[in-house]
Amino acid sequence: MEPLRPSDPPRIGGHRLLGRLGEGSTGRVYLARSVGGTPLALKILHRPGRRPAAPVRPPHHPCLIPFLGGGTDLDGTWEAYPYEPGPALSEAVTGYGPLPRQTVRTLGGLLAGGLDALHAAGLAHGAPHPGNVLLAAGGPRLADTARAAPGGDRAADILTLGRTLGYAATGRSPHDPADLADVPRTLLEVLQACLDPDPRMRPTAGDLAGELGGTPATGWLPPPLAAALAERAAHRPREHPDPAPPGRRPGPRDAPRNDTPRAVPDPPPARRGLLALAGGGLLLAGAAAFGSWLLRRADGTPAAAGPAGARWTIGLHADLSGPQARQGRGQHNGITLALEELNEHGNLPFRLALAVRDDVGDPPSAARAAAELAADPAVLVVIGPTGDAVADTAARVYQEAGVPVLTLSAGDFADRADYPTVLHGRPATRATGLTIPRCLAQADPPPSRIGLVDDRGADRHSWLITRAVGSAVDRTRTALVPKVLPAGTEDFAPAAAELLGHGVDAVVYGGPADGAARLARALRDAGWAGTAYATEAALDPVFLADAREAAEGWQFVAGCTDALADPRTGGFAPVHRRRFRQDPEPYAPEGYDAARMVVTAMQRTVEEGESLSRSGVLSRLRALTYHGLTRPLAFDGAGDYAGPGPAAYRYQVQSGRFRFLGPAPGEPGGAGE
Repeated sequence: MEPLRPSDPPRIGGHRLLGRLGEGSTGRVYLARSVGGTPLALKILHRPGRRPAAPVRPPHHPCLIPFLGGGTDLDGTWEAYPYEPGPALSEAVTGYGPLPRQTVRTLGGLLAGGLDALHAAGLAHGAPHPGNVLLAAGGPRLADTARAAPGGDRAADILTLGRTLGYAATGRSPHDPADLADVPRTLLEVLQACLDPDPRMRPTAGDLAGELGGTPATGWLPPPLAAALAERAAHRPREHPDPAPPGRRPGPRDAPRNDTPRAVPDPPPARRGLLALAGGGLLLAGAAAFGSWLLRRADGTPAAAGPAGARWTIGLHADLSGPQARQGRGQHNGITLALEELNEHGNLPFRLALAVRDDVGDPPSAARAAAELAADPAVLVVIGPTGDAVADTAARVYQEAGVPVLTLSAGDFADRADYPTVLHGRPATRATGLTIPRCLAQADPPPSRIGLVDDRGADRHSWLITRAVGSAVDRTRTALVPKVLPAGTEDFAPAAAELLGHGVDAVVYGGPADGAARLARALRDAGWAGTAYATEAALDPVFLADAREAAEGWQFVAGCTDALADPRTGGFAPVHRRRFRQDPEPYAPEGYDAARMVVTAMQRTVEEGESLSRSGVLSRLRALTYHGLTRPLAFDGAGDYAGPGPAAYRYQVQSGRFRFLGPAPGEPGGAGE
């Protein structure tokens, strides 16, 4: 729960405000206490200059949060509901990942029963989305019921419910039946029906309730969520009368003008904060505060500091002005967003600072940057470095100083076993390379002869990629034509002619963007029109500018997602754009996730009664599985990536631009050799 701000009134409708619970498109929600002492969720509507529609009283149903009353006073129009601590479904999936199949069936059956009660009363809810679904031990609760519309679109309710259940099952919101490929079969047909483009073909809420079933009972949630609810129960607000402040009689701001809420028996546990730090962040919670906070802060001024306490620093070791500056700047902005958000809304027992060092992609500069960050005792964790060229140099310094390092974009360490304080926040380069044969195998027809171009100007990266591809190709069906280019090769025409002479119908190139552009032009000039793949090393505007029309159709596998196109990143791109006046660069959402994971480890250290230290935070990071905007973060005993992936993401040049195609097929495992 966020503390009240100076601009917030002390009371609304006679009810004392205790803190802010969140803010969405329709209003701001406070935790309040009635005069009789009952905890309430009190919502102030966002309708400046407009008279809001009159609230409705929904029919009684265990899954519908009742409307207790409302009114209008000097601070606006308000509505009161029984206080439900949540978490919201959006918060739960962000923090703990997709829900088990049976939990989703129970969730769907109970929510459909609530919608059926609304529909039978001639009402349509209008927004049964994840942010309006609160989870409780006895079943889900559907919020915003006073905003139900008489005679509204019931089929639209079913469509939104289908998307909500798809989100609960997969962690992302499907928009049509084609997006349900990874939904369990026992749910697939039901959700396909809900998402039918023809509203007349969608089931009724009653049909869904009968099909999915579900009985409100304890034990319907997975153990981690059930434990979180039990923990909140231990911190619920006490119920006691709340008189007016001493020395003041109730005035106009305290006097309700319409119905006064009735007492709510046996209030549920209190909401401890806007969002649990165990996953995702405020950004993805449907009605939470991050988006609106950043819209109010679009001038880019620093966020207000959180609660008083010790100041601890997260270090960013990045290439901000060298060959991988786009990736470095992306991480810088993503981390900045996370720390600003957490300082203002995280309700933390400490304050956060960011120390940044630019290594310009140069090993000697990287050693100096690492030494400076390691020498600062306030730096608990370092995120970085950006590139493979400096990875070992920096890791060696941090290892000697005992500094935990969470690296996001570096794909490979030559001496990985020597750096146990390094945590690899992405699948290794070899795992990325292993996705390419799987991508090629999906072509129709698949290639029969693949040219592997190892550009030694890219050092180990190109060697690891081509070696991984060669090891995974089925040699009984596909021939390999390896070609090694010495470092510094300028003329790619002989290599292109040699590849065509061997009749290759696919080419995999492991080098940088300028080399990929030379190869693309050489292949086009030779009249070749097959399938070409490169990697993150070539996924750069330089390739588009240098290759020009020869770039068209080239495909890439990379370790980072596209915040502009990946639906799983939620509203990150518009929020980033307002804060920094530009689109997110590579690894911005990954940087956001990494910073929040680090702070989660810090918070858990404090909650377990230990002083913050580098070793203590490292041990918590090793034990965490963090579900954020991008791929879940988890580590094995060596500190390598051990999450479910994806191993890489696919891109293709279409109409002169990089287009995001989604996750690449393949497993995230596969360490470099």
